[in-house]
Amino acid sequence: MTTSEQTQVWIAVVGVVPRQGCELLSANQGAYINFLTLATNEAEYRAKVAGALSYYCLELVEFENVRPFSLSDGSSQEIVTIAEELARGNNPQHIRYSTFHIFPG
Repeated sequence: MTTSEQTQVWIAVVGVVPRQGCELLSANQGAYINFLTLATNEAEYRAKVAGALSYYCLELVEFENVRPFSLSDGSSQEIVTIAEELARGNNPQHIRYSTFHIFPG
C-alpha cells in the first residue's frame, strides 16, 4: 500500500442471484444489497465483496455506484450505523451487508 492510499469505508449496491447451496435467497429470487467494507480503492473493495459473495453462495450480477462512503449520501440509519461500526472497528477483513431488496429471479 502506498502512502497516498488511505483505508476508508466503501459502499456499493450489489445485484446478486443465488447459487446452489445458498441459504440467504430462494432459487427463484435475486436481490440488491448494500455491501460495506474497509478498502483503499475500488479494486480492493470489489475483490473483498466477491470473496464474501462466494462464501454466501451468491452469484454477482452487477456492482452499482461503487464509492467511498459519505454521510452526505443521505443513506439510511442502518447503513450509517454499519459504516460507523466498520470505521470504529478498523478490521480490514470485516465485510457487512444491509437489508436484501429481493426481486423475482
